[in-house]
Amino acid sequence: MAGSPALLIALAAGSLMPLAFAPFKLWPLALLLPALLIQLWRQARSSKRAFLLGWLFGVGWYGFGVYWLYNSLHDFGNAPPTVAGALTALMILTLAAFIGGLLALMQRLCRGWSEGMILALLPLGWFAMEWAKGWVLTGFPWLSLGYAQTDSPLAGFAPLIGVYGIGALSILASLLLLRLFRHRGRIVAAVVLLVLLVGGAALQQQEWTRPVGQPLRVAMIQGNIPQEMRWRSDTRQRIIDRYLRESESLWGKADLILWPEAAIPGRAEDLRKTLLEPLAERARESGTALLTGILYSDWNRRVYYNSMLLLGAGREQVYHKRHLVPFGEYFPFRRLIGFLDDYIDIPMSDMTPGPLRQPLLSVRGVPLGMSICYEDVFSRDVNRDLPAARVLVNTSNDAWFGDSLAPHQHLQIARMRALETGRPLLRSSNTGPSAFLDEQGQVKGEASGLFVLSTLQGEIQPRQGATPFLAFARIQPWLAGLILVALFLMGLRRKPLERKEPVQK
Repeated sequence: MAGSPALLIALAAGSLMPLAFAPFKLWPLALLLPALLIQLWRQARSSKRAFLLGWLFGVGWYGFGVYWLYNSLHDFGNAPPTVAGALTALMILTLAAFIGGLLALMQRLCRGWSEGMILALLPLGWFAMEWAKGWVLTGFPWLSLGYAQTDSPLAGFAPLIGVYGIGALSILASLLLLRLFRHRGRIVAAVVLLVLLVGGAALQQQEWTRPVGQPLRVAMIQGNIPQEMRWRSDTRQRIIDRYLRESESLWGKADLILWPEAAIPGRAEDLRKTLLEPLAERARESGTALLTGILYSDWNRRVYYNSMLLLGAGREQVYHKRHLVPFGEYFPFRRLIGFLDDYIDIPMSDMTPGPLRQPLLSVRGVPLGMSICYEDVFSRDVNRDLPAARVLVNTSNDAWFGDSLAPHQHLQIARMRALETGRPLLRSSNTGPSAFLDEQGQVKGEASGLFVLSTLQGEIQPRQGATPFLAFARIQPWLAGLILVALFLMGLRRKPLERKEPVQK
């Protein structure tokens, strides 16, 4: 298929890709739609056409998948519609260019090569492409292909090769599906595809880590504070009173009370005498620790952190967020794009990242692997605390995204982190979804809904040990780098294969 119809089909197929992810979870689409793209790609006559096919597929995918970036910038960042729309469009077009660039390079390399070579190169190239997407300009690996497989048999490979590896297996499965429609090799393709799916299902029965110690009794408060109220001085006490009121009946009944990211809208230094010290005393007397989000500042150095503060578990413990959100918590390349300060007014958007290595917070002798909001999108950030951490904790404020797909997608991302690490995960979000996840990434308890005030109670079993993925993750940068360099060098050695498109009549 040549000409405009192929390009329109690629755009339409990409537009359906978000249905493969939460909240829809139609995971077979993550195999079928890339297969359609690959079929269109194999008919491309030039690298330019291959790029356009991949790019338009990506425009549809991310255009409908991360449109909520506009909500964050316009609805809550007070950016004018033109500025918010331009920044959102720029992000979508950039993400799409990763797919287009991969297919252009693959088209240059693979024309005339054997089916076996394509089966090997394209999944490896996809792996390297998604890894690069997770690093360039601090990275934005949202909607990586592997996340669509959290409820499919391929999820069994997460403790071995992680989300990027599952993405590569998804592309391999798409290639095998295409082979089923060909006369030659269909039996081999069917067998390999069956082995892939059955093997993944079998791996889901494997326990990679083991329980240790007694379960922790945890209570999470989903405060449901509207974003526009969070940093107003006249609503601060009402917000604090809501959390205090919801926690009153929990003291002494839980080992840990968990409040979400920035639950306390103020600086720890300002509230120490009036709020934090009384809370710490109450926590010690009741035997219930409190873990809450708060701003932690060093006013002498004029820096402040997005932090989680643990009270009542011995000495005061604090975690500072390490991976900040571009434009939301800091401005990248401020000297070049500082003019955007005049158009985007996001409160508390000039924070300082915490040290990469920080002491683990601990409750009743259980080390916690902390991440705040956006950090759990990156395996490398979560893995820094492993294998020492026995429970993972992610606190978030997804009110930034409004009533969109993003909160559901974020919970699916957290599920993948639990799968990769073999650790249970506590996810506390201001507006939801707040949930208890087990080491298999399954939701074992969830708050009563989005945008509702809710208290979620349950037990979480600490676990120890290391999944094979922790070792594989350490070599991922080298592996992805080698793949990219090898593909680049192979491209240099091959003659350009550009050919003029036939005139469409």
